[in-house]
Amino acid sequence: MMSVMMPNSGSRSDSRRGAFLRHLRRLHAWVGLSGAAFGLLFGLTGFLQNHRAVMKIDAGQVEAHKVQLELDQPPATIEELAGTLATRFGVPMSRIRSRVLPPKPARFGGQEVKAPMQWLVQVTGHAHFARATYLPGNRTVEVERSDANVVETLQRLHKAEAGQAGWILLTDCFAGALVFLALSGTLLWTRLAGPRLLSATLALGGFAVAVLIAARAW
Repeated sequence: MMSVMMPNSGSRSDSRRGAFLRHLRRLHAWVGLSGAAFGLLFGLTGFLQNHRAVMKIDAGQVEAHKVQLELDQPPATIEELAGTLATRFGVPMSRIRSRVLPPKPARFGGQEVKAPMQWLVQVTGHAHFARATYLPGNRTVEVERSDANVVETLQRLHKAEAGQAGWILLTDCFAGALVFLALSGTLLWTRLAGPRLLSATLALGGFAVAVLIAARAW
């Protein structure tokens, strides 16, 4: 009599598990490699920001220049002023931020006065940026242009201070990649390296230390 060998369900399960872990390990490696440049940028600039006070690191510098620009005629709206400045600086409107500062009480010569309304227009950027202050009705606008050195530019990239949509999208992708690397790395370690109890202890211990340090500095 011939006996029919039934496939072992346990071996099929182990094969699927092994294939999943292999694909996860490859994906973990490729995601880590694609974000290596961002990791280097955020790591170095984060180190500078954390220790610049203690180590007296003064590498990040901004050189500012104040000028007064002549206008052909007083702009009727803040949007018109923003368009004029965008043309003068040769930047797209996506890099322009504007807002109206309403009149507010102030003291001048010991008396209460009301400061006039101002228009504030900012030209955003990582290395070069400017801030324009305008009093409606004037034919001049005061502009403070700032130029950052390389280290300060990198630190502004770290903090996404320019607010450009493309850079914010890239940093969001990097943040998502870090979450994936943390989760996939934990899963790979528990499946390949050691006992689950030890892995859970290490993960919870690291989380508890982070919470404790953050709570003391709150």
